[in-house]
Amino acid sequence: MSKIKLGVFGPSGRMGQDIVKQITHFDGIELSALCEKENHTSINERINDIKIDSDLKNLIKNSDVIIDFTNPKATLSLLAEIKISDKNTALVTGTTGFSKEDEIKFSELCDGLKVLRSFNMSLGVNMLKTLVNFSSKNLSEISDIEILEYHHNRKRDVPSGTALSLFDSIKDGAGSEKNIVYRTEDNDRIRKRNEVGFSSIRGGDVVGEHSVFFFMDGERIELTHKASDRKIFSVGALNASIWLCKKKPGLYSILDMIE
Repeated sequence: MSKIKLGVFGPSGRMGQDIVKQITHFDGIELSALCEKENHTSINERINDIKIDSDLKNLIKNSDVIIDFTNPKATLSLLAEIKISDKNTALVTGTTGFSKEDEIKFSELCDGLKVLRSFNMSLGVNMLKTLVNFSSKNLSEISDIEILEYHHNRKRDVPSGTALSLFDSIKDGAGSEKNIVYRTEDNDRIRKRNEVGFSSIRGGDVVGEHSVFFFMDGERIELTHKASDRKIFSVGALNASIWLCKKKPGLYSILDMIE
């Protein structure tokens, strides 16, 4: 049986480097193409004897599935190329930082394609989302809900994509409208029951930590996930790539793999 051919979009980034490193521990999948954004300093360099280029068409042609951890503009460009290509290449993407307009475009481009999207490829984080959803369903009317997230000092987006996805789990579980309030802003007022507070910390080499609090009178529940090794994200993305290749076209998440 032939191996799944994997392309990496953004192999020079932290996640891209981890994926290239971890793929050697996987059977049934092999590295086939590497692509960076135009004018990137790593263009023409070689990894495992594969040259890095900026040709999206070549990336798609030589890949059964592509893992993408870049930026919204690059991800949308890749999806647009897959959309018009003759090859049914699948895409696993963990790109964050999308605007509302980007989200609309993303959904349009995904139609008819095999795409798995997750702001966090960790199995543990996705289990956390399930627990948060359940807790919100049962406690949102009697609790004040807060989200706290920590990341390393090089992370750009605030709050993290994972924190925003936890908010979606809260809102979905509550079945009612919730409003995001950023605690870094000057809010000289008493909190409202329908708001969810966000607090973000950036420092050092923290891989990632997310906590959701349900504060009630006399007690509170804390649900926390702590990542101590970045390989959980690359391993999760590689497992997702293998899984997605066997599926029909559609937009999936990591939760679809474990349900």
